[in-house]
Amino acid sequence: MARYALVVFPIPLDKSFCYSVPQELRDKVRRGVRVIAPFGKRQEEGYVIETPDRANYPEGELKQILDCLDEEPFFSEEMLQLTRWIADRYLSSWGEALRCAAPYGTRAVINRYVILNPDSQISKEDLESLKRHAPRQHAILKRVIVRGRVSVSSLRRSLGGRGFYSALSALERKGFVLISQSVKSARERRIRYVMLDMPVETASEAADSLERKAPKAASALRTLIAEGQMPLRELMEISGAARSSILLLERKGLIRIEEVEEFRTPEGRWRDESYVERFDLTEDQKRALKEISEAIRSERHHVFLLHGVTGSGKTEVYMRAIELSLEMGKGAIVLVPEISLTPQTVARFTARFGERVAVLHSRLSPGERYDQWRLIRDGEADIVVGPRSAVFAPLRSLGLIVIDEEHETSYKQSEPAPRYHARDVAIRRAQISSCPVVMGTATPSIESYYMASTGRYTLIEMPRRVMDISLPPIEIVDMRYELVGRKNRSIFSFRLRHRMAEELKRGHQVMLFLNRRGFSTYVFCRECGYVERCENCSVALTYHRDRNLMICHHCGLERPVPKGCPRCKSMYIRHFGIGTQHVEAEVRKFFPKARVGRMDSDAVSSKGSHARILDAFRRGRIDVLVGTQMIAKGLDFPNVTLVGVINADLALNLPDFRAGERAFNLLTQVAGRSGRSERGGVVIIQTYNPEHYSILAAKGHDYKSFYAEEIAIREAAMYPPFTAAASVLIRGADEEIVAQTAHRLAEMMRKLRDKEFEGIEIVGPAPAPLARIRGRYRWHLLVKSPERERMTAFLREITSRTSPKVMLGTDLIVDVDPISLL
Repeated sequence: MARYALVVFPIPLDKSFCYSVPQELRDKVRRGVRVIAPFGKRQEEGYVIETPDRANYPEGELKQILDCLDEEPFFSEEMLQLTRWIADRYLSSWGEALRCAAPYGTRAVINRYVILNPDSQISKEDLESLKRHAPRQHAILKRVIVRGRVSVSSLRRSLGGRGFYSALSALERKGFVLISQSVKSARERRIRYVMLDMPVETASEAADSLERKAPKAASALRTLIAEGQMPLRELMEISGAARSSILLLERKGLIRIEEVEEFRTPEGRWRDESYVERFDLTEDQKRALKEISEAIRSERHHVFLLHGVTGSGKTEVYMRAIELSLEMGKGAIVLVPEISLTPQTVARFTARFGERVAVLHSRLSPGERYDQWRLIRDGEADIVVGPRSAVFAPLRSLGLIVIDEEHETSYKQSEPAPRYHARDVAIRRAQISSCPVVMGTATPSIESYYMASTGRYTLIEMPRRVMDISLPPIEIVDMRYELVGRKNRSIFSFRLRHRMAEELKRGHQVMLFLNRRGFSTYVFCRECGYVERCENCSVALTYHRDRNLMICHHCGLERPVPKGCPRCKSMYIRHFGIGTQHVEAEVRKFFPKARVGRMDSDAVSSKGSHARILDAFRRGRIDVLVGTQMIAKGLDFPNVTLVGVINADLALNLPDFRAGERAFNLLTQVAGRSGRSERGGVVIIQTYNPEHYSILAAKGHDYKSFYAEEIAIREAAMYPPFTAAASVLIRGADEEIVAQTAHRLAEMMRKLRDKEFEGIEIVGPAPAPLARIRGRYRWHLLVKSPERERMTAFLREITSRTSPKVMLGTDLIVDVDPISLL
């Protein structure tokens, strides 16, 4: 029985707090449970990491735990160990890491409410005094008087700003208001079911006798006889009976009504029947499966890099390996890089494994996430599919982790802390669970291929497509010549437009890729050069024609399109650049009979829209699919015979050491969507930079030549994988203070490096390429070290020294293993 508990909270402070455990909770509180405890002036959800026999403080000074949310530990020992490692590696608190392992649908929601103090008599004089001397307090109090009970969050939204919380606290101190709290956590959905409580023959006789006096009740009874048990609401709809009629049947003992738990099924799930049948494996697949199976059977940790060209049958290898894991009584996690890939992956695995498949991702409702989480925890589902957060799935016995498209940058968490990489977390979890990891991709990350080439991972090559289908030929169109030599100002080269016409005439499908959403990339004055920019961010606003608005894709600011230039009043305003909406409009112009779909983050913002668009394309209801990187990966549509890349240069022109790698990966992946059946296919890449090594390597489907070029560049500049790296970002509302703080911090870092951490390289400070986002200016530094542990210790020491006095109101964000330096 626990008398004391050490609790961590999901706050950026890596420290535990000691609480006493009241008598009535001592049987429940243990390591790994979630509790509600007082923290400052509020109640917060925290996580118990230890139950010591003694406290370091006198009993009377300790606060008490208020409630325990779990009968059994919410976090397993494995998960506690994994999250501690995450906190150490990514410089977060343990509480922040544990929050990642608790899906949103499972977390307690603590709401604070403001009510009038019943013991306080508020006079007109009080209100007048507040109105004159404390207008913020007056506004809050007036709102509470009118509404009676108001949540703090809604008050803050309508009356917030600087000084809001101090005004609220002042009203509480004066005795005018009280602040209460309520705690809610996700619960099972329970449905009232109606069923017969007698033999069918007897029920039929009862229905006949009720017909004259209670026809609706008789109708409900006959519906139950015909259909069997059903939800109360459904019975009322079908039979036309009111609730009172059905309750009459219950009082007569003819039926009974019971509450039955109903699991919420995520919207948009379907089965890909092509994956039900098991085909003979190719020699490449057999060889890959043999190596992976040996590691599964021996229950040992091993990392496999499955380097297979697009269409080589990696998914079938995953499935056969998972079958073996299930035979051994162990589950599997399948990570996919994008939510857009989740429906198709779930469809494939559901076709093969049925209801054993659960899905976890952020587009599920809290209730759906809670139900999926419980299915996994209770062992009802032992295959979990989802993006990076699925790495925390509460499988009781783990036999295999699959990371599909392991090179993808979306496996890296950017906000909030911890900024973990799901690939590395998966490898660590597999190490704790003594099971293998299979990382599959046609374009391995430079880091992973380097680890394989140096023997730390096992490299398995699958260089041929299934059924020996050839990789599609890739044509490069030089858009410089298209403009100057052929006077073609269209976004489509003559070659791409001609090939689209041919494929559509044959009844085939086309995918057009552009890694930029919206209609135009910026709105420009041709007379004075003025560009409409976001007032909060250092980026141009993007024009969206469907809404006739300019939108910032960083902070969401929206503005109407100006009729004239705001600076020089010229009427020569033009939309420059292209986005996916523009491409869609051009397709409709050139091919008016084609059915066109678009897949970008604007088009799939509503729930279930990912699955609906992909299903329509799969069924042939869309002829041309225009999209961003959502369509570049993992999708398998046999009728796609042409893929067009509208502008290959967008990824190349970013000021980031990974730009070349990103461009090659994206081009290779999107090219792999074409020609995945005996129909064959072709890829056309439009570029203004046809000589770039990334584009030439993609044209030849030649990863090894790309890797040789890229790894030499990385080694010369001492970038990862030859060093560990971390980005140190300083951001704040005042540009001058941000710059001063960045320089002061850099000086502190260099002094510490020279004194205690020789060998660490510090680059910067400098303004970040995206110098302002959401009204906050950004400066950054880059820290590199050949020894990861040394870099981690250095950064820990630096963050411990960054007091408010040093930071001057700015934020410090340390991103270990950054995937972008923008």
